[in-house]
Amino acid sequence: MKKIHASIIEKGPLTAKEAAVLRYLCEGYLQKQIALKLFRSHSTVGKHLESISRKLDCHCAAEIVSTSVAMGLIKVEIREGASTSVKALLFLLMFHMMIPQAGSRRPPRPIRTVRASQTIRINRES
Repeated sequence: MKKIHASIIEKGPLTAKEAAVLRYLCEGYLQKQIALKLFRSHSTVGKHLESISRKLDCHCAAEIVSTSVAMGLIKVEIREGASTSVKALLFLLMFHMMIPQAGSRRPPRPIRTVRASQTIRINRES
């Protein structure tokens, strides 16, 4: 599993909030996801992106990312594999799902031979 990690080297002409938005943009997050991570509204993040594109003279997200890397504002790394704690957790979850739990089986349901709508009535005469 590959994960993109970005870190701010220098803010340059950007504010602190714009730098945070730029970092998440470089990591591949969408505008709505960035808003959730920064506890801001969708429109506020949009305004930050407009401001970033104006300051860096860019027209799209890909150009913002490439320009910020070329200017040395941000460093982007691709990390291979998940951490060992995540791998161990996944292993335990898979192991837990594969082994049946003792005493947790329910008894089998009784077999019905006659439907309730087809009950037979027997007239008993005394």
